[in-house]
Amino acid sequence: MAVHTTIPALQDVISLPYYPESADAIQVYTSDGLKLKIKSVEGNVVKLLFPLQTLTKVVVGYPYTMKYTFSEQIFKAKAGNGRSPSNAAKLMIRNCSIYFDETAYFKVKVTPKHRDTHENVFTPDVLGEASLGSLYLDTGFYKFPVFTNAQDTVICIENDSALPSNFQSAEFESFLHSRSSRYA
Repeated sequence: MAVHTTIPALQDVISLPYYPESADAIQVYTSDGLKLKIKSVEGNVVKLLFPLQTLTKVVVGYPYTMKYTFSEQIFKAKAGNGRSPSNAAKLMIRNCSIYFDETAYFKVKVTPKHRDTHENVFTPDVLGEASLGSLYLDTGFYKFPVFTNAQDTVICIENDSALPSNFQSAEFESFLHSRSSRYA
């Protein structure tokens, strides 16, 4: 459960509507992505290590890892008036594009069968444009290589930070090698 609140200038105390287990179980971030250090948690009161100098919006909550695993990509051949899965062709995934909105960070893990996981990290930092204490949120798409057989390949999006990630859709670019044809 995340709580969005505002801390007045020169204050170091946040009152929560719930009782966290410990100071280690809770995290406090400013709206621009800066993690604040916690001195102690007593009951439902979080005390920061240093008071904030200005009126600051913060998010307080439990850390967690967001994960989404794509379904296995399957080739479906024409069968009558519809389509059905076919083993008559070999499907190789070349690339994937993930479309996102107002996103600051995520990583994509590609794990082919019997091979090591490859990790691709997205951060929208533009060289020479990012400034300290600001959080840049980007909208667009992120293209990453897969280059493996679609069968038994695991593709997972993960965000283990407090930075936002909002996903809209994904596209897969593939090679298809037909080994035989169906006859109706």
